[in-house]
Amino acid sequence: MKPQVIGISGSPIKNSNTDRTIKAVLESTGLKTEFIKLSQRRVQPCIACLGCTKDNVCKVKDDFQEIAEKVKHAGAIVVGGYPPYASIDAFTKAFLERLFSLRHQNGLNRGKLAVTVVTGIGRGAPGLEEASNQVAQALTMEGMEVLGQLKVTGNPECMVCGFGQSCPMSALPWVFGDDTKITPEKFCQVEDQKDTWQAAENLGKEIAARLRKVYMM
Repeated sequence: MKPQVIGISGSPIKNSNTDRTIKAVLESTGLKTEFIKLSQRRVQPCIACLGCTKDNVCKVKDDFQEIAEKVKHAGAIVVGGYPPYASIDAFTKAFLERLFSLRHQNGLNRGKLAVTVVTGIGRGAPGLEEASNQVAQALTMEGMEVLGQLKVTGNPECMVCGFGQSCPMSALPWVFGDDTKITPEKFCQVEDQKDTWQAAENLGKEIAARLRKVYMM
């Protein structure tokens, strides 16, 4: 049986907040699911060759074709990423661009359910809202129904790079003001963001309820 719900993460960080939030949605569905980490696959941006127009098959030779087959057969998709430079990351953006191959004539993603997950450093830093809306807009343009947009507060790379407290380009002053000392309590975990975690589980249950109705028809 093919996965009924596909989770796609553009976060390159191992077991990141983004990954764990996507997995929380998947697990709460109780359905057959699959999690895909884009940093472990090779998915290039769309090159606008239009080779997909007749058969909805992208002609760029990489790992997208395998992922596209899973997306085509799924009833729902959960897409997560993060906003470097105040816009969605390149891994997630490339994946969203390549969904263009499924649009022509047949609109193969129309009617699918979708949830977005975007993790930003938050606490006043730019990009979280913008990136969340970018992902939701792309999926909406594919004809999917976006059930919810989960926004997670994560951690700046500056907290773990080794130079965050002294680097003149550090993001820590944006986030913490003058108190840039890196201490354990400053790190954010999505599991501690109770409203967001509960929303993730609720969205998974909503996906399950909606898909079960479809499968019973």
